[in-house]
Amino acid sequence: MNEYPTLSFLLDHAQAVALVAAAAPVAGAVLAILAGASALWLFAGIVVGAIGYGLVRSYVELIKLVTDMLMPK
Repeated sequence: MNEYPTLSFLLDHAQAVALVAAAAPVAGAVLAILAGASALWLFAGIVVGAIGYGLVRSYVELIKLVTDMLMPK
């Protein structure tokens, strides 16, 4: 799988990539609150982070499925 370094990276670091994708909206919401926005932004950031985590994890699972079925071993 050396011909596809991005797929290798995603498969090797799936949990870390998903956690970063989930933490980014939460961190953005915290920064917005510190800048004077409403505290409801934190709730929105947590919801978007949870959805993002699920989407990234499902994307990585689809990549794993495709690589297991289509890539030569």
